[in-house]
Amino acid sequence: MKKLLYIICCSFFCFNINAQLPVGSWSDHLRYNTASSIAVSSAEVFASTGASILVYNKEFNELKKMSPVNGLSETGISAIAWSEENGILIIAYKDTNLDLVKKNTVYNIPDILNKYIPGNKRISRIRLSGRYAYLATGFGIVIVDLVKMEIHDTWRPGPDTDNNEVFDIAFGNNLVYAATNLGVWYGEINSQGLAYFGNWKRISNLPDPGSKCTLAVFAGNTLYVNIQQTFPAGDIVYSISDAVRLHSSIPGVSNSSFDVAAGGFTISSSGSVRYYTQEGTLEKSILSYGWGTPDISQGIIENNDIWIADKDYGLIRGRNMTEFVSLSPDGPASDDAVNITSMGGNTIISSGGTDNSWNKKGRPFQVSVFDGNHFTNLFSASVTDAMRSCFDPVNSGHFFVSTWGDGLLEYNNNTLVKKYDNSNSPLQADGTLVKVCGLAMDDSKNLWITQTGVTGSIKILKSDGTWIVHPAVIDAPVKGDIISTKTGQKWIILPGGNGVFVIDDSNTPELPGDDKSKKLTVTDSDGNILNFVFSIAEDLDGNIWLATDNGPVVYYNPERIFDGDISGFRIKVPRNDGSGLADYLLGTETITAISVDGANRKWLGTAGSGAYLISADGTTTIRNYNEKNSPIFSDSITAVSVENKTGEVWFGTSKGILSVRETATAGSQDFNKVYSFPNPVKEDFEGNVTITGLIKDSQVKVTDISGNLVFETISEGGQATWNLTTYNGRRVATGVYLVFCSGNDGSKACVTKILVIGK
Repeated sequence: MKKLLYIICCSFFCFNINAQLPVGSWSDHLRYNTASSIAVSSAEVFASTGASILVYNKEFNELKKMSPVNGLSETGISAIAWSEENGILIIAYKDTNLDLVKKNTVYNIPDILNKYIPGNKRISRIRLSGRYAYLATGFGIVIVDLVKMEIHDTWRPGPDTDNNEVFDIAFGNNLVYAATNLGVWYGEINSQGLAYFGNWKRISNLPDPGSKCTLAVFAGNTLYVNIQQTFPAGDIVYSISDAVRLHSSIPGVSNSSFDVAAGGFTISSSGSVRYYTQEGTLEKSILSYGWGTPDISQGIIENNDIWIADKDYGLIRGRNMTEFVSLSPDGPASDDAVNITSMGGNTIISSGGTDNSWNKKGRPFQVSVFDGNHFTNLFSASVTDAMRSCFDPVNSGHFFVSTWGDGLLEYNNNTLVKKYDNSNSPLQADGTLVKVCGLAMDDSKNLWITQTGVTGSIKILKSDGTWIVHPAVIDAPVKGDIISTKTGQKWIILPGGNGVFVIDDSNTPELPGDDKSKKLTVTDSDGNILNFVFSIAEDLDGNIWLATDNGPVVYYNPERIFDGDISGFRIKVPRNDGSGLADYLLGTETITAISVDGANRKWLGTAGSGAYLISADGTTTIRNYNEKNSPIFSDSITAVSVENKTGEVWFGTSKGILSVRETATAGSQDFNKVYSFPNPVKEDFEGNVTITGLIKDSQVKVTDISGNLVFETISEGGQATWNLTTYNGRRVATGVYLVFCSGNDGSKACVTKILVIGK
């Protein structure tokens, strides 16, 4: 069944546009300095990053992105191909979903995805011939009619009715060749019976006819096939025409792609692209870019140029196959996000983490810093598993990053200032690993640090550079995130179902004798124990919100936490079905992340149902972003962070990172920086105008130039939006509109103007 998904039209984003996006706009923040496959058209080059598509326009030297933010069905791309004859980009996904993109419109074909097929359904490669796209899959060859945009047929090359995985397809001499797990099979391309396995024949004169063949290409009158070897490692390429001959073999080298080129073909492997004539003579080898070492997935020659998909550098253009340049745009270092932290217009993404048992993953150190326009990616060859980050509250250019095994790193203006571990600080090692997770800075600029596997669970790095090893004993195997509250309390998550630990140091960390501390079993007013806590946040009213495996739990009087057995509160939402019953807010959901926006609303990430925005008091669910109703990449949310200067909400998901421009920002102290955007409002604009820079909970009134009231509202934090309509729901006419803003106590006010151009 074919499904029209989305009209992309003008929704591709050019990278040189820095204007503020309107409220409701989504942005992907995916890694674009990697490429796994490419497709070349006469006008554009398409490179798959594995999560999205990079589009390079040859004429205008322009880069664009394609992702679920602007119309694709999902992330997780397994193969792409371009049909010049039909003007269609074919995108196959890892789950076997299929998109056809024609003239900026995405057509979705979910038939393979929706059909039950036992075993492996993976789509490894796409080859083209005329009006058809041929998909090499785990169960045979699926043919897609690109004119009708529907599945046309399924072929099953192999020895019997069992599925035989096909890795590649080639065409020549009126035959179709299938490179499969059980050798190379062929059939007549015009045969009507290739859906029946018995109408396929195997090439029998290979040294081992049943060996695994992963690649194939037909050039001149010769078929070239790639036979995968395990012992000894290294692929073998054979040429097959009147006889079978050994073409090439490089010890230890596995080939990744065969592609047709003018007068010959290319063989791509991790360290090279080799260009051969139709007769199999080596014409050109690309072994270096001059400025970097290749890690190549695919290389396609067009005229005298070569286009390369490189795992480390993204899309590479090689003019005359000698002058190489990376065309990768701005983006984070990784599509993984174990934690996202935002402050003052800056956002930091940490891409390390642990497994579910809090064992080290060994991910490369990858920390990405976004300044509102550009990413700066921080790397280290000797450090792994970046866990959390913490801003200096008075200087967002100064921040710290914790790691699970390599201690603590301090940065200033994205430059490493110092690395702290057991060799130069009181940080302790568990064996060889200096495990640091939680970071929080108190009002005195003391950095509180949690450690696991050592006797001193809490370390404090003071603003003067001296250290304190806090004597508090925390009875739990792992010490996770920590927050410092407005009143000076420190709340520490104890993962693995151990609740939380709370300490009040009376703002004198160097004098532990006056401290109060408590290991807290998280219970609600009904006596339920909810000790599996995954995230923690303090809201604007000083309440503590815990994200648990049974929804959120709130402590409304955290100052009384040491007075006795204080229970948390689980918000109940009436069913409104006449029963008089109520259910716990998201009571069946595992909440993985929580963040508070400028209007004191809560953003909750879940393990399996996307992200929720709930009202300040938690009684109303305002939005639920999930895969079915939004561009969000996955319903499995790993991190959420609100950047309260702009109102942008960041989501780390199991399939990549993205953000949405939302309605609430942090309130300002005055009206000195009030402005609206877009302004002027052009006739084709369909979104909301945003008035920002307001004092929290400002009264906002919009009038025409004659003083007639058109619209009024209360700001959400420091921001208000207007949908350009009057009270009767009609779009306002062309003209200048006045926006009157006043604080909730009436002591401060301002006026700004918006020019609207009518349709």
